[in-house]
Amino acid sequence: MLVISYWSLVISHSLSDDKQEIMMLNPFASRKRSFLVRVNPLAKIAASLVFTSIAFALQEIQTAGLVASVFIFLMLWEVKLTLRLILITIALLMIFTLIAVGLSQGDWNFAIANTFRLLAITLPTPLLSATTPPASLVRALQVLRLPSFLVLSVMLTWRFLPLMQRETTRIIEANQLRGIDLSRQPRYLVSGLFIPLIFRIVSYADEVAIGLETRGYDPDSPRSMSQPLTWSFSDTLFTLSCFGLLWGIFYV
Repeated sequence: MLVISYWSLVISHSLSDDKQEIMMLNPFASRKRSFLVRVNPLAKIAASLVFTSIAFALQEIQTAGLVASVFIFLMLWEVKLTLRLILITIALLMIFTLIAVGLSQGDWNFAIANTFRLLAITLPTPLLSATTPPASLVRALQVLRLPSFLVLSVMLTWRFLPLMQRETTRIIEANQLRGIDLSRQPRYLVSGLFIPLIFRIVSYADEVAIGLETRGYDPDSPRSMSQPLTWSFSDTLFTLSCFGLLWGIFYV
């Protein structure tokens, strides 16, 4: 498993490395001039939790549409989406809407409201992922005083998801070179995709474990941060925008 307006501000040099890290590790690469990349990860995590929780309670088409429109705007503006992904998403939403219409016996308002609510629930997580560098996420979790093993697990998971996506793409392309189209020949999914992917995951896990051991990693050792999190003007703008969206929800 992502305010009302976008501020085109210049990205500082200190965040340029984080930006390149997002481009390499995240399949939903954020745009070159991104406002949300510079926002404090703790503020984005709090906002995602708040708006996702509110989205579950939205019933009116106006309020659900307002929240969904904001996150759709941010996804299109902040995240580099491919045309294919956009078309697939639109098709899935149309199917979901038609199913909701059938279940509600032709109530289009109910169906559209639930479609907007689905978008409001699902979009914050990929928006947070696409605009948060792994290093910033780790610093945010350390500020929360979470256990070291949990911080390490989140960091590895954050980095492994796009890596597994690339491995999946390579395996699919390798099957195509052998004349096997997995989308049309699903009987080869287990032997042609899942088993090789599992072996790659196990191989990467062994490499990470060996790397941690050779570097003398100790989860109980005290750690410091070379770039501690600070509150900036971008964080203030983001917080005010979130309060503005909350006011708009309650007003509508």
